Amino acid sequence: MEIYVGTSGWMYDWNMGGSLDWYVQNSGLNAVELNASFYRFPSPNAVKAWRVKGERLRWAIKVNRLITHVFKFNDRAFESWFRFKELFDAMDHLIDFYLFQLPPSIKASHAQRIEKFFARIGIGQRFALEVRELSWFNESTVKWASNLGITLVSVDSPDFPREIFNINGIVYLRMHGRTLWYSHNYSDRELTDIKEKILKSKPEKVYIFFNNDTNMLRNAQHMFKKLASQ
Repeated sequence: MEIYVGTSGWMYDWNMGGSLDWYVQNSGLNAVELNASFYRFPSPNAVKAWRVKGERLRWAIKVNRLITHVFKFNDRAFESWFRFKELFDAMDHLIDFYLFQLPPSIKASHAQRIEKFFARIGIGQRFALEVRELSWFNESTVKWASNLGITLVSVDSPDFPREIFNINGIVYLRMHGRTLWYSHNYSDRELTDIKEKILKSKPEKVYIFFNNDTNMLRNAQHMFKKLASQ
């Protein structure tokens, strides 16, 4: 099993150097999820710098909200996607996923909209889909994603079922917190339980990204050690 663990971004108080360089050299992790791209399109120079400084990492790029939350996968979303994807071509060889986080307004009844967009952009299993509405959490969604080749994202959060989805050999898990969103210190017992669920699902590859702010680096390092010891 290939194991990739990182944090959702790197510009946090725990980053003593306040830089990607510090993250690469000191975190002990081998992956990172870029979240800043959700809020704004990065400059070409920023992408080139990430390519050079982050060449030892595997990357997941969070897709801009224009595509997911504003245009919601319509024709204008496709135009925005083309511009967005082109920006990242310089580091495409480092990118394992483009993360599409849905707004709560997109329900399972809108699956065909996602399906059409997915077929049109042609990135295969690198299309990682995080749903944020309860109607998606069922076996039908798992089968739908598996059949299409979409990587359905597992979420550990206060509001949704904490299930581990192995989609065609891949587990992609986002750790948002339990007592509160983005503010939780995962205990050793909680991390062990998650590890056991992952191992039970028998993936070929597992990607875990911690999105719980202050505790994210420490929790990510702990989880990485747990999985690597198997």
